[in-house]
Amino acid sequence: MLWGFIQYDAYNHVITSMSQRDQQAVSENLIPVNATYPTGGPLSIIVNNLGGSSVSIAAIYIWNTNTTGSTQCRPTPCIFNPPPQLSTYFTPGNIPAGAVNFVIHVQGFVKDSSSYRISLATTRGREFNLYFPWRFSSLIINGNPGGNFVTNVGPLAVYFDFKSFNYTQGTQTTSNPAFCMTPGSSLIYVRVANTSTNATVTIESSTMMQMQPYSANGFGQFVRAWVLAPNSINPSTEFAYNYVGNPYVLQPSGPNGPVPASFAILKIGATGQNGLGAAGLSSQDNWLTFIGIYYMYNGQPQGETIPFMDFRTSSGAPVCNS
Repeated sequence: MLWGFIQYDAYNHVITSMSQRDQQAVSENLIPVNATYPTGGPLSIIVNNLGGSSVSIAAIYIWNTNTTGSTQCRPTPCIFNPPPQLSTYFTPGNIPAGAVNFVIHVQGFVKDSSSYRISLATTRGREFNLYFPWRFSSLIINGNPGGNFVTNVGPLAVYFDFKSFNYTQGTQTTSNPAFCMTPGSSLIYVRVANTSTNATVTIESSTMMQMQPYSANGFGQFVRAWVLAPNSINPSTEFAYNYVGNPYVLQPSGPNGPVPASFAILKIGATGQNGLGAAGLSSQDNWLTFIGIYYMYNGQPQGETIPFMDFRTSSGAPVCNS
């Protein structure tokens, strides 16, 4: 009996440790901020650790996404493993909780004209991806009508250019840019992409937007809107979100970035989770907006918040100058 109790206690200890490890892995929230290559190198990867625990980098994988030209890191990736002296390849590899603009220097990588995908693999088995040259920054790219305004948090890239952040009202079947919109009940369109290469992203029904008008005094005067089904078009043609029957499922990216199946346009407007409705933006105002996107990734629930989005409702739309 004593031997049995000892074995059972050891088993419970292992289960507890495994559960704690899983929780710590899920709580990892490493946000790539930028990737730069100053004159003379080395490659510098800048990240924020918004999770609740420190993150240790086990390896860095770099893929050349070009099919012609330089063969560096192609067809197999360059792998940078930390030896006992971390400074030989990349340093530092341990990122404290709450660290902001933390720089990881990758030694041995030489910049050329190719584009690269970088994967940061942690000791808990998580993977965080970014691109070099940096693709996901809040910049309007010259020469591209409508621009390319992208925020990259976790596996999801969220687009806010004039073609990707849109709205419909009434019976409209063609959406319009939402930064300047006519007041009224509206469906908001937000384009997202799965930038990971190892797992699908399935949007959960708790995904929502919270909008507060500038004219509101104090808290509590919000307009909240939850995600609708993918086949919703406008306030007259909409369907409640069904996570089991008709979810948004974003396929993993390919070696050269997101493929068409990696993208989705989230339709947001429901007045309650798994319900119907349209965002009641009836007044002329400026709206400070937060977007909370919740999803299943690699078998685990995860979420990210896009803060401080802003748009305006005006009877003069699509011109909102004043």
